[in-house]
Amino acid sequence: MHRGILLICVLLMMVSACSSAPAEPPPEAIELLQQATDNILKVETLNLIVDRTGADYVLNTDIGAATFNRMEAQYAAPDMMQAKAKVTLGGLPVEIEIFAKDNDQWWRLAGTGWQNMVFLPGFNPRELLTQEDRGLRAAFGALKNVTLAGETQMEDGAAAYRLTATADGAEISWLMVYLVEISGETTIDVYIDKTERLPLKLVVVQPDTASETVGPTTWSMEFYNFNGDTQLVPPPTTAAP
Repeated sequence: MHRGILLICVLLMMVSACSSAPAEPPPEAIELLQQATDNILKVETLNLIVDRTGADYVLNTDIGAATFNRMEAQYAAPDMMQAKAKVTLGGLPVEIEIFAKDNDQWWRLAGTGWQNMVFLPGFNPRELLTQEDRGLRAAFGALKNVTLAGETQMEDGAAAYRLTATADGAEISWLMVYLVEISGETTIDVYIDKTERLPLKLVVVQPDTASETVGPTTWSMEFYNFNGDTQLVPPPTTAAP
């Protein structure tokens, strides 16, 4: 009888000890950011979505000033990107398709023929992932005050870490390969997949752009379909990717 009671007590003590075992400490914020940087630089293909809310941002293109609203793009290493951008041009909503291979660019208004000419001066998709001092590596390296803010669940159910940081806008314009040029001090949220350690989403806020009537310019940049199949459809005058 006493032995039975003693055995039960021992088992209860063991269960209690197991249940009170210390939780695994959270990763260091800088280490997480470095892992995410290293991992995305190994990616061969990806899709991305860039959304702008709040105060307008005007793109200076070779066909005039256009207010940037949204872009969906596909990237294929090392030097190709195809995108559809929704902009406001001359007060009208317009969808523009862009294909870039290194410094060569083609563009067209949706439903019209391709034109082999510069649309965005200085834009080169090769700089997104392949170079040490440019693209995402340079942008992530410019982040300051990087802090682990906790864990969250993305809209698709993926578990993610959320980092917060600050940065000078000019130094993080590489996030979008100078497709847009960010200026002023910014606050940044970086969402990193807990398992794959890949950046899933970035939210960049430019506080200085806010006014009494309009909120600050806010950029949401989502990465997905890593190393997935691409659906690049190059202009007829280009070599197939």
